[in-house]
Amino acid sequence: MKRKLLWLVAIGAVAALAYAQTVTVRGAMGHGMAGAPEAERPNAQFRFVAKQVVFNDQSRTGGSFEIEVRGENALTVVHLPTVNRLEVDAENGVAGFSGRGWIAQRTRQGVRRVPGIVSVRVADNREADSTDGDPDTIAVAFRTTPDAEPAFTYRGVVKRGDIRVFEETRSR
Repeated sequence: MKRKLLWLVAIGAVAALAYAQTVTVRGAMGHGMAGAPEAERPNAQFRFVAKQVVFNDQSRTGGSFEIEVRGENALTVVHLPTVNRLEVDAENGVAGFSGRGWIAQRTRQGVRRVPGIVSVRVADNREADSTDGDPDTIAVAFRTTPDAEPAFTYRGVVKRGDIRVFEETRSR
């Protein structure tokens, strides 16, 4: 009887170890209005989430991004429907992500939409609603092919809203 109980306890311990998982979630999320550092008013509106979940030696990356930038003669929308590459430096509050997307520019002559590659770099420099320290930043580049020079770029500081870069590890 004791031997059977010992075996059951041993099997239970092995099963518990097999089911114990370490899950790491890293990424960035944000929404708000951005503009040039010296500008009084923002000229862009953005929203995004980019995440990577790592567990059992598997990795899943996803998310989406969109920014609308008002220029003097055009409204430009850059859209990334599915994030497929993500790099996170949570210690320094910086994340970069990219994937295939499109750009649409609306002018008086009409709308032109072009597919390509969207790359985004964000920095989480301060807590939401804080005015201490440097503001959060966002930089976007759109290329028609991977090797091409950017056809569109945007750099701004967050005027309203927040960017958060994170990494969390949990065992279950």
